Amino acid sequence: MKKRLQMLTVFLSALLLITLCACSPADKEAGTATEPPSAGEEQPSKPQPSEQPYEPPTMSLVAVGDNLIHNTVFMAAKTGGGYDFKAMYAPVRDLIESADFAFVNQEAPLATDIYAASGYPNFNTPQEAGRDLVATGFNVINEANNHAMDKGYKAVLSTVEFWKGQSGVIMTGMYDSEQDRDAPQIFEKNGIKVGILSYTYGTNGIPLPADRPYLVSLIDKARIRRDIGALQGKCDLIIASMHWGAEYNLGVTDEQKELARFLTEEGVGLIIGHHPHVIEPAEWIEAENGNRAFCVYSLGNFISSQQKRVTMLGGMLKLTIAKNEDGSISIENPGILPIVTHYEKNGKNYAVYPLYEYNDELAGRHAVNAYDKPISMDYLTGTAQEVYGSLAILKR
Repeated sequence: MKKRLQMLTVFLSALLLITLCACSPADKEAGTATEPPSAGEEQPSKPQPSEQPYEPPTMSLVAVGDNLIHNTVFMAAKTGGGYDFKAMYAPVRDLIESADFAFVNQEAPLATDIYAASGYPNFNTPQEAGRDLVATGFNVINEANNHAMDKGYKAVLSTVEFWKGQSGVIMTGMYDSEQDRDAPQIFEKNGIKVGILSYTYGTNGIPLPADRPYLVSLIDKARIRRDIGALQGKCDLIIASMHWGAEYNLGVTDEQKELARFLTEEGVGLIIGHHPHVIEPAEWIEAENGNRAFCVYSLGNFISSQQKRVTMLGGMLKLTIAKNEDGSISIENPGILPIVTHYEKNGKNYAVYPLYEYNDELAGRHAVNAYDKPISMDYLTGTAQEVYGSLAILKR
């Protein structure tokens, strides 16, 4: 009996020792026993948090040329209580209002609060036209053009006051003080800041008052250089609106080319041209200092009542401005959508159409066929391709 008790004691002691050896402090923490990896054996990597690819903020831009309101145009917009131009712009409204930055050259003062509406040669456009441009979606308006002084300095001041009353709109090119003229104009959307400058070659021989030289912004290289310098460091991209060139010329003058290169060298990244009343080519410009700009030399007319068929074809610049991860700016997918000013006999049915929504049936009713024909889809499409080449947007 004593011998059995001794054997049982030895057995229990051995069992307790085995249990203690199998449960070291490290194994209590880990819960299971593991062997260290052998030399040269690859250890499994820890999962890394996935990095989201950089998505650059963008700003969509559209721009058109001259909103040229002849007397026949505003008479067609006449209503019992004033004027209504919205129906004329309706066919392109979705293209305008969907853009972040929508530019138009308003080719005249808007001073019908003090003077009667008038057309060529001394324009004064009904203020309702400005109101309806805004209703269509335009939010950047140029007033630096050759008709700016048609009704004198009081009309300029009235126009400035009108545009200051339009919420969310930047008007450039006309000013009511030197301080207003010098203030940087910056459009901001989606974290992108765009500085805006505008200039005209002249004011149809009507001089600016000696005591008010700031009223209209004229092309002057020294002044342009100062204006660009005032914007640099405050914005991501500088856009210049240029009223220049030779009327009814589908080509580009040497002066336009020289000014475009000057603007590019000084730091402008996008140049929007108008005045010739017809479309002119677009191109990338590479300056010797490495600066680069996209330039459309003329977008022609947005709307008008001119009588040359070539003036019925305008352009709508479309592109995207993107801000890269390093803070630099890219101008992406520039293209130009041809647009058509349509009107019929006796000044009826004025409207602006995208070329891809126009057709030969409408073209056959165009009033300009009585003066310069034929207006046809073949003519309009062919001219757009001749001038803009691969940049022409011919499909929706």
